[in-house]
Amino acid sequence: MDRAAVARDLDALIDDGGAIVLASGGAPGDIEPPPWLEAIRTVRERYLGPERCADRGTYRHPAERHQDVLARAPFSRIETARWDRAITRTVDEVAGLQLSYSYSSPRQLGPDVKAFLSDVREALQSFEPSGVFEERVRTEVIRARRP
Repeated sequence: MDRAAVARDLDALIDDGGAIVLASGGAPGDIEPPPWLEAIRTVRERYLGPERCADRGTYRHPAERHQDVLARAPFSRIETARWDRAITRTVDEVAGLQLSYSYSSPRQLGPDVKAFLSDVREALQSFEPSGVFEERVRTEVIRARRP
């Protein structure tokens, strides 16, 4: 997606005093990923390959932060708020969560969904026999307004 073009298009649509608001989990690398995520990645790559496929193509995180793109856009007054929290999940919750991602959705996995989930559960149990997985999660909200 051309984020700069979207911001320019929104400039014509949003009333004076309006804003663009983005909500996300923050930029990659802002929070150290939990160590057990590598076990899931290994299983996912075995089923789907190394590329993160989503719908009609592959996905890579943008190299440039949203704030940097918006700083050059008509909405260059930027405020960012972040909230971090710890989440504890079970093996089944972590495994099921994988199906909510576009790159490991049931559509991507096709007939391998059950086998994938079984292998994810097995990899997680091998990594952490207690079956309890803690993760620090971030919510980031960016509000961008015109100067």
